Amino acid sequence: MKRTLAEALKSHALSELGIALVGIADASPLEGGGRLTAWLAEGAHGEMEYLARTAAVRRDPRLFLPGARSVIVVAVSYRDEATFDSTPLAGVVTVARYARRRDYHGVIRRRLVRLGRWLASQVPGCRWRVGVDTTPLAERELAQRAGLGWIGKNTCLINRRLGSELLLGALVTDTELACDPPATPHCGRCTACLDACPTAALVRPGFLDARRCISYLTIEHRSPFQSWEARAIGNHLAGCDICQQVCPFNRRASGSCDPALQPRAHLRAPTIDTLSQLDEVSWRQFAAGTPLRRLDFARFTRNLGAIRLSGEVHPARAPTRRQQAGDRLPSSSA
Repeated sequence: MKRTLAEALKSHALSELGIALVGIADASPLEGGGRLTAWLAEGAHGEMEYLARTAAVRRDPRLFLPGARSVIVVAVSYRDEATFDSTPLAGVVTVARYARRRDYHGVIRRRLVRLGRWLASQVPGCRWRVGVDTTPLAERELAQRAGLGWIGKNTCLINRRLGSELLLGALVTDTELACDPPATPHCGRCTACLDACPTAALVRPGFLDARRCISYLTIEHRSPFQSWEARAIGNHLAGCDICQQVCPFNRRASGSCDPALQPRAHLRAPTIDTLSQLDEVSWRQFAAGTPLRRLDFARFTRNLGAIRLSGEVHPARAPTRRQQAGDRLPSSSA
């Protein structure tokens, strides 16, 4: 019964809801809870205090939904024809690829709600709760446990067929479902992501010091930039794709972009001249309906000002690890 229901649920998610990947994990405490504790103790989360506040829930899905027994994890792809952009022209800034499109939170959440309702139609009285990115679930570890892929050395979830350009969501339920076998890692000896990180944020395989990460600095970091931080972001306005662009699994990935997440033309290659003309109202209009709306006007102007002052309006280089970063960034405590 458990396996029949699980297979029917996965079939419904794939064929009726447009999900690219779906797997099922049990809701027991996560093996990575200790790693999370150690990572937080290092202070590697920077100003993301919400991660520390919600650490207990992230370690144990049963705190997210009391009585939880299963976690259904789904993924959609945002890979498109611009996966490996050609060198931008001078004056063009970079927006991370996931942020160049419709906000995925609502897209995935609506599909998971429909999946939860379908489950309730099969198991009357069952309880379920949806989580997408902003909720305190360790989605990547749950996805690995559910067999969707493994957590690579760059800390991204990697699927052998679709690569790592994936957006995740989870449906936690008190219904017991047959689980999928967990995924095993396939990075092997490759260190392309560690070597390419221009700020040496990937301190060692699987350990990201967010305080040095361009994505963190441009989006999560709310304080004014120190001089090294302003230099570190290069031409990145929001987010960074370097550690994914160099990943061999992305170079040969076969997936295609979810139809609901097609890139928006004005976010492919915005220029400094265009962005410099935006006031707070027009910035909100520019970012409306996309993940960029997470970036408030104060951080937008901070980031743009750093790009302009640095004179580094070109694609961020991918030097040997620490080749450029080592002499200008504070050393990691990890």
